[in-house]
Amino acid sequence: QKKLSIPITVSRVLKYIPELQKQVEGLEKKKEELTRASCKPGVLTMRENTAPIVSATCIDDRDIMVQVSLVSTMAGDLPMSKCIKVLENQGLRLINSSTSAFQNRTFYSLHLQVHINRCICL
Repeated sequence: QKKLSIPITVSRVLKYIPELQKQVEGLEKKKEELTRASCKPGVLTMRENTAPIVSATCIDDRDIMVQVSLVSTMAGDLPMSKCIKVLENQGLRLINSSTSAFQNRTFYSLHLQVHINRCICL
């Protein structure tokens, strides 16, 4: 590869800078649109899903954090007491729990511990 002369390099840079400026402007517009969209209620809800969303995280070899999110109208249809009973039958013991609500969703957080001497987390 041969070296470009200084005038050619300057010429290419002068063409490249406006291209970069256009890209930056496009990205700024996109950022602005996304920022405005995230402030509107309900934008993050893609569809009204009635199925509970459950995630479980192993904290260590004995502790598990389970988080459940469901539409508030379903909270009565799926009592946490039944869920806890099922988990206890699987050898887990409830250490702590909390409930909160936001807009039309109810959130449960359950801190569970392996009661039987076995590891559930792989």
